[in-house]
Amino acid sequence: MVALFVALMFIGFLLVDLIVQSLQARRAAVAAPGGLPWSVPVGFNLAEGHTWSHPDPSVGVKVGADALLAHALGSVEKVVLPKLGELVKAGEPLFDLKYRGHELKITSSITGRVVALNPGLVKRPELVVRDPYGSGWICAITPTQADGRSEVMRAGEKAAVWLEQEFDRFREFLSRQVSPDLAVSVTYPDGGLPAVGALNQLAPSGWLAFEAEFLLPQRFARTS
Repeated sequence: MVALFVALMFIGFLLVDLIVQSLQARRAAVAAPGGLPWSVPVGFNLAEGHTWSHPDPSVGVKVGADALLAHALGSVEKVVLPKLGELVKAGEPLFDLKYRGHELKITSSITGRVVALNPGLVKRPELVVRDPYGSGWICAITPTQADGRSEVMRAGEKAAVWLEQEFDRFREFLSRQVSPDLAVSVTYPDGGLPAVGALNQLAPSGWLAFEAEFLLPQRFARTS
């Protein structure tokens, strides 16, 4: 009887440990190398429309989606890339992320010409959320800034502080969008981070509201 009790306790501890590990893995799924989802790798700049840019001597300036976008989506089924050689303007659409019939249009933070595309995203679009600052990069742009509209970038500690505030703002956004019975599914039990993929719990109107509130740089919205 004692042996059975000990065995059951051991199994219970294993189950608790598995649950804890699962939650930790879920939290870290789209985290940057710093460990927290709002950690920003050295040399990366964040823009208001939740894209990042990083100078790369081999291709120009690499561009991708930041960790908030990756965290909010949780998964991506298709990435609609810009055209190679296309001239893009800051504040205008650069690429689309699609999942389960929903779509987010992501604007460019840079005015310039698209000089490279990430070929890995054709077969593995999920890289955008699994490794947003690495293999999930979208394209590379040679900046021209001919119209002077390129966004002001945040780097280092300023970028991390801003992104943490954006995660807080996203949690508040979710609380306004969902009914009380869905609140548990879009936030972690401790009331901290929104759940990974929380955006997928929202209706199409919620996706449109997210796009308008988080992805459209306001200074361009006012002047365009």
